[in-house]
Amino acid sequence: MINARTLRRHVIAAADHLNLPLTVKQAGFLANAIAAGATRGSHPDIELTDQQHAVLVGLASGEDAQETADRIGRSLDTVKTHRRLLYTALRAKTGAQAVAIAIDCGLLRMNAQAAARSGGDA
Repeated sequence: MINARTLRRHVIAAADHLNLPLTVKQAGFLANAIAAGATRGSHPDIELTDQQHAVLVGLASGEDAQETADRIGRSLDTVKTHRRLLYTALRAKTGAQAVAIAIDCGLLRMNAQAAARSGGDA
């Protein structure tokens, strides 16, 4: 499974190869948008903001709050606020519970490799 950090390295390498002027921060934003689009589902009763979804992706990837803040270009306090709002929106008490609820509701999709490791269906 490719994570956002690896994806960012690929975006930077592709930009260098194509001689595109792209900052590391811009590459990070692009990688985050690609990762979120690849994992984002929908649920009619639960609306998450893009930032809440980015935090959810970080939780699902095992990132701590500081790693998520670095990846999405926000402060640690902002990420902590988004986590609290995410837990409220999903009625979850922990990050693991938030991820499980999000997967169950279709807000977060697992790829085939992750599903095979966990014994679930993709």
